Amino acid sequence: MTIVPYETFEYLYPPRPETAIMPEHLQYYENKKWVCQFKKNGTCGIFAISPVKEIIAMNRYGESHKQWRLTAHIKKELVRLFPEKKWFVIVAEILDAKTKTIKDTIFIHDVLVWESKFLYGSTFEDRQKLLDSRLITNVESQTHYVCDSEGKIWYAKRFDKGFAGLFNGIRDTSIDEGLVLKNPKGKLRFCIKQDSNSGWSVKCRHETKNYAY
Repeated sequence: MTIVPYETFEYLYPPRPETAIMPEHLQYYENKKWVCQFKKNGTCGIFAISPVKEIIAMNRYGESHKQWRLTAHIKKELVRLFPEKKWFVIVAEILDAKTKTIKDTIFIHDVLVWESKFLYGSTFEDRQKLLDSRLITNVESQTHYVCDSEGKIWYAKRFDKGFAGLFNGIRDTSIDEGLVLKNPKGKLRFCIKQDSNSGWSVKCRHETKNYAY
């Protein structure tokens, strides 16, 4: 991994899959030793935590969120989880506008900057180990760990087997759209475009009235 200093805020496009696969292809990626996380019905973006503990929340287009405002609780908890006087940039889905039952909740699934270092060249599994050290708790559900007392900060679980069963077990697609499959050895590139890091992940979604293969 190359050490790239990150000392002032710079927008980074969050890694996200561009390629969609059919459910019958899930076993192929499981056989390749990829891992999966649940794909939530949310708004993907980044949360940058500054050394002086200001929080910058932006969507995947590099814009401030128009329909959602960072809550005092999430801000306080992100400061608690990442207390060092360094920059951190995490990737998360905001669960609010697209769901009827879940509001003001974030679903963390990746990290781009750790202790003022952009993690260029790091693998997905490298970055997950960093998050594991902070965010794994003994309060959990099938899809995530709960990282705060109010249940508003979730950390995505990873699975390395049983992809088809996980996908077919989804009952409420208004919350869980499907799965995102990721190559644990896939390396982070500079986040200068929306598709800069789309090569090491794919998505598999349930068909809905608004989405079909």
